[in-house]
Amino acid sequence: MGTFLATLVVFMLFVVISQSAGYYRSRWRVADAEGEAVQDTRVSAAIGVSSGLMVLLLLLLLFFGFTRWQWFGTPSRSTTQTVTTPAQNQGVAPIGVAPTASPSPAPSPSP
Repeated sequence: MGTFLATLVVFMLFVVISQSAGYYRSRWRVADAEGEAVQDTRVSAAIGVSSGLMVLLLLLLLFFGFTRWQWFGTPSRSTTQTVTTPAQNQGVAPIGVAPTASPSPAPSPSP
């Protein structure tokens, strides 16, 4: 269900952005062309503000869907903690101490 909602919200973002971009692209004019009335400027500003608010609202919905409502489920967290201690390396002498050779055990004669 969460994947469907996330896909729907992203699709709505694309729809709102493409519709507002299409509106403004159709309103572009060549320089020194006959201008339009002041009322049209107000309509353009209202459309720009409303589409911007809709995009912000959809982005906020998408953010909360991922973080708070966990549309893609909860991340798996291990409750058991394993602590490992490094094995002591007894074959290496400390720094500054010359290593000494230890006698190897002599083989015992067989009877």
